[in-house]
Amino acid sequence: MSVSFAKYYDCVIPWEKRLKRELPLLEGISRAAGRKVLIPACGTGRHVVALAERGYDVLGFDIDEDALVLARAQLAATEGAIAAVSGKAALRSLDMAAAGTLDQAFDVAFILGNALPGISAPGALHAALGGVAGALRPGGVLLTQNLNYDLRWREKTQFFPVLAGQTEDEDVLLVKFADYGANVINFHGMYLARPRTGGAWQSYTRSSRQVPLFRDRLAEILRAAGFADFEFWGDYGRAPFDPHQSNDLIVLAKKKQSPGLQPGSLCSEQGRTSPSTMRCHGKDSDPDSA
Repeated sequence: MSVSFAKYYDCVIPWEKRLKRELPLLEGISRAAGRKVLIPACGTGRHVVALAERGYDVLGFDIDEDALVLARAQLAATEGAIAAVSGKAALRSLDMAAAGTLDQAFDVAFILGNALPGISAPGALHAALGGVAGALRPGGVLLTQNLNYDLRWREKTQFFPVLAGQTEDEDVLLVKFADYGANVINFHGMYLARPRTGGAWQSYTRSSRQVPLFRDRLAEILRAAGFADFEFWGDYGRAPFDPHQSNDLIVLAKKKQSPGLQPGSLCSEQGRTSPSTMRCHGKDSDPDSA
């Protein structure tokens, strides 16, 4: 049986509640920065559609073809509503590192859903953020939302709340758990599915390797990619980030107006912090996502 993890994931996320929490901040930043919005790692396209329905010109991209299938279906279903408010929306299959090859410059980029820690190959995160920087105009804005790994790495929580939802023909549960290595998190999502008419549950597991993006580590990588003027928040209400209590780490940054650090030149003298929280030469640390 062919399984669409993207479809299962999409059905267990409480999207109405999530978008109600996130959109006021995202729309406010978009309004201040300009109409052209880029959403790397857009997944099933919920944020692409929501911002386009509010009149923005949005491009979302991902490398997960199953997720893009669902995103394109959502886009087709909302095409009329988007056009009615003069919004625009498009989707691309693209790696984040290649974002700088896009044929337009964007005002703002949103990397959401704890996407960055999953870019765990050596040097890949530096290349990904360098690509996003290349897609933004000078002075363009980046907002990224990740979990608070300063807290998670200290607590090393292994088990997370079960999520539940339904596709058109299946009941779905998502059981999440994590194993902590010396400097990585191996995160596992086990989906349980059965026909809505009843029957036996089937299980499907997907695992990922994640890097623990501590605040100072992420700030250093962003500086190397050409970003500055950081603000750190602990939630979408702009509460100050508290490494001991915040659930999220939300970072707002601007692409530098003038030539500065080049993507990949990680070991700058600017903004260096303790060696215990940062490493040089492209070797990402690591955990997972829940």
